[in-house]
Amino acid sequence: MRLHTLVLQAFGPFRTRQSIDFDTLSQGGLFLLHGATGAGKSTVFDAVCFALYGNVSGERHQTALRSHHADPATPTQVELEFSMAGRRLRIVRTPQQERARRDGSGTTRSQAKARLEEQDGDDSLGRPLWRPVTAAHQEVAREVEALLGMNREQFCQVVLLPQGDFAKFLRAKAEERATVLGRLFGTHRFRTIQRWLTDHAKESGQHCDDARRAVLRDIDRIQDTAGAAITDPVEEPTPTQDSIDAAHPAALAWARAVHDGAAQAQQAAAGALRDAQAHHRIQESHTAQVRVLAERQLRHRTTAQALTALQAQAPDFESLQADLERGRSAERVRPLVRALDDADRDHEQAREAEAQARTRLPEPRREDTEENLTAAEDQLKNELGRLDALRHDERRFDELAASLATLEAELDEAQTDHDEITAWLGQADARRAEHTARIERAHLAQLQADSLAATLPALQQQLAAARRRDELATEVARAQAGVDELTDAVVRSAAHAREIRDRRIDGMAGELAARLRPQEPCLVCGSPVHPRPATAAADHPSRADEARAEQAYQQADQACKDAEQDLVRLTAEAGAAEELADGQATAELQQRHLAAQETHKDLLATAADAVPATEELRAFDETHTTRTTELTALGRRIGDYMGRQETQNTEQEILTQRLADALAGSPTIAARSAGLIAEARAIAVARAAIQQVAASAVSLDRAHRAASTEITAAGFATAEAARQAMIPGAELAAMESELDAWRTAQATHAATLEDPDLTQAAATEPADEQAAEAALTAAADRAQAAAIAESASRARSEALVCHIDDLTRHIARLAPLLEEHHVAKHLAELAAGTSGDNQYRMHLEAYVLAARLEEVARAANTRLERMSSHRYALSHTDARTSGRGRSGLGLEILDQWTGQTRDTTTLSGGESFFASLALALGLADVVAQEAGGSRLDTLFIDEGFGSLDDDTLDEVLDVLDELRSYSRTVGVVSHVADLRRRIPSQMQVRKSQDGSTVKAMATAPAF
Repeated sequence: MRLHTLVLQAFGPFRTRQSIDFDTLSQGGLFLLHGATGAGKSTVFDAVCFALYGNVSGERHQTALRSHHADPATPTQVELEFSMAGRRLRIVRTPQQERARRDGSGTTRSQAKARLEEQDGDDSLGRPLWRPVTAAHQEVAREVEALLGMNREQFCQVVLLPQGDFAKFLRAKAEERATVLGRLFGTHRFRTIQRWLTDHAKESGQHCDDARRAVLRDIDRIQDTAGAAITDPVEEPTPTQDSIDAAHPAALAWARAVHDGAAQAQQAAAGALRDAQAHHRIQESHTAQVRVLAERQLRHRTTAQALTALQAQAPDFESLQADLERGRSAERVRPLVRALDDADRDHEQAREAEAQARTRLPEPRREDTEENLTAAEDQLKNELGRLDALRHDERRFDELAASLATLEAELDEAQTDHDEITAWLGQADARRAEHTARIERAHLAQLQADSLAATLPALQQQLAAARRRDELATEVARAQAGVDELTDAVVRSAAHAREIRDRRIDGMAGELAARLRPQEPCLVCGSPVHPRPATAAADHPSRADEARAEQAYQQADQACKDAEQDLVRLTAEAGAAEELADGQATAELQQRHLAAQETHKDLLATAADAVPATEELRAFDETHTTRTTELTALGRRIGDYMGRQETQNTEQEILTQRLADALAGSPTIAARSAGLIAEARAIAVARAAIQQVAASAVSLDRAHRAASTEITAAGFATAEAARQAMIPGAELAAMESELDAWRTAQATHAATLEDPDLTQAAATEPADEQAAEAALTAAADRAQAAAIAESASRARSEALVCHIDDLTRHIARLAPLLEEHHVAKHLAELAAGTSGDNQYRMHLEAYVLAARLEEVARAANTRLERMSSHRYALSHTDARTSGRGRSGLGLEILDQWTGQTRDTTTLSGGESFFASLALALGLADVVAQEAGGSRLDTLFIDEGFGSLDDDTLDEVLDVLDELRSYSRTVGVVSHVADLRRRIPSQMQVRKSQDGSTVKAMATAPAF
């Protein structure tokens, strides 16, 4: 992969759009990216990594990518153009970020976007044509990873050699190296295999435990089922948890011996059950015989007692027989007696009805005969006919009353409306004047509002200028303080730079003497003999110290100049704001502006009343015309009502006189007719009652003569005597049933006492039923206990057979599981490095990584020997780091001058740097080959060169320069000043208060 161009904006410290042309920088094969600390050198590589993978390297977070210097309207965006496998590609990527809303109120979150394009020829003007490949945010990263054959971590490790990371890797412990190498080479699959072996060993152990628990559970079930009485006499030893793995074959012999003992116990229980059942059958037969004898003796005794009791009731039943015969005689004359009673009752009811009917007659007629009542009834019917003729006059009278009431109400309503309209017309002129005045006020307010609105913009602009003037006063004071502080800093940094330079000049002899070599000419005098070389002071400043002090002075001076420019700009802006505010106070202007706004609002509200007031005046005029017309119509209606009222009053007086004679004091004809009808009905009811009394008297006499003859024939002196002898039918039947039952019971008991079985049982001694029942209960309990014991013994034997079958199956399963677990556990311990057979305690992933580390060491030594003048070489060691530590990932330094190996922590700062750099380059080659051999034509090295002396730096640069022979471009990221003289192709990153910028530059080549 070769980088061509990188364009970024609002990214990291870069506020504005910055473009980097890697093609121009890479022409010499080696270029320098330098600038002050914090300017954003490493951010350039972060932008490359973000464009490719959608994220940055190291510990930076994606939310920190947005530049704090950028304008809210400028989006953060990175555009990278590169070549890979003969294809020229371009990625445009925007992270998730906050952007200003389109309406200008606040911000909103925009989602991450990405676009991958491929160059597809040129157009007619020679401009490249780009064909879209994908526009999905995540798909772009996956497409790039597929093209490069490595993930983000591998890319960052191979393309960018970060400062300090490989020095740490060089001195790291085996566990730390395993973490880094495992992440780069993706050896997690071996860790997965090791984890699988461990899990498999645990799983097989769990299966063994399950099978072992199943066997022990079967043994416990056999012991619990058999009980101590069966298991104690068994000679074979009982299997236990500690001995089950080795003794599980003998467990079956023990189980069969237990079953044999249970079978013998079952046979003994079956014999005891047979004996108990035979005894129970004998006792059941004896008890049945005792029960029959006791029942017969009880029947004989009970029957004899019942017969004696029945014979004692004979007198009572003779009296019952006499009453029964009298009741039967009375029953024959019951219909005649009942007819006599009914006729007497009807006659009394008729007399009561007559007396009641006469009480409803008027007082003068209560003693009249039937003929007088008939004549009075005819007279009432004639009077009712005359009243029916007057009903039309009565209805007309009611109609006139209702009509007069309606006329009175309508006349009152018309008079009220007439008075109300007259009063309204009397106030019409005043109301019209009010509407006219409202319209005039609204027009005047509109004119005043328009005049005031013309002055508001100028007043508002003056208020804004006053507020800006106040803000700028604070900013000017702050800027002035900053300028004063920066001026002091410039003075201090200039003095410090002069001091460093003077001290270095004063100690230059010691610095030159440090570079003297035996038999080599002195750079000053040319002598190869150095009898008394000067020594440098302990605090002698180096060339780098002098350069840093000079750079600090330049930065302070530039910052002071920038601050002075800001102060001039702020002062000029404050003067313009003061002139526009015309020297007036902000509070006063704000009060005037607020008062003008309120007044304008009030005037607009008043002016808005013009349309409603005009509409109300038009409606008022229409109402005035309508009400004038209504007043004329009401006058005509009132005259009509008064004429109709007078005519109807005259007719009503005539009808009142005519009806008064016929009503006789009643309120209405209907009421008078109702009274006459009620009186006629009372007369008719009284006449019917008199006729009913006469008819009932005839019926009573006829019934009395018919009953007297039959009552005497039945043996009763009077009807009352027959009535007393009567018995209800149900009671008479009950008496007959009771008498028949008494006679039947006597005969039945007498026949029972003559039964020979009962007679024989009565002559026998009393049966002892309680003793027989007790003996039967004891025999039943014995038989039940024997049955329970036999059933339990049989169930125990059957359960033992099932348990032994389960034990046989589980023992057959346990043996192969034990063998499998032994093999799995041994393999897991070997892979984990915990087995005694693993001498180096090296786990599986470490074994694989050790092979990779050997490759890395070989690749690193091709460059390390050149950088160290063929003195040092890296070697991989399997030695254990400590008594409990693991081996396989150790690194040592072989000093070829002495032939001794030593720990990497003993290297000096410069030695650690070039050793780390060689290790990083070697690791980059191996990782690239492991990832698929993808060619990476661009490489970045970040910092670390300041720790090298001139000769070593030359060696390191020579090694890096050799990379060009493989068409690779190396970018050095450093702020070491000496590299600017050694590397001609350069790009400088400058920082300022407004954000960083990049600038391509070139120096004369130094080598």
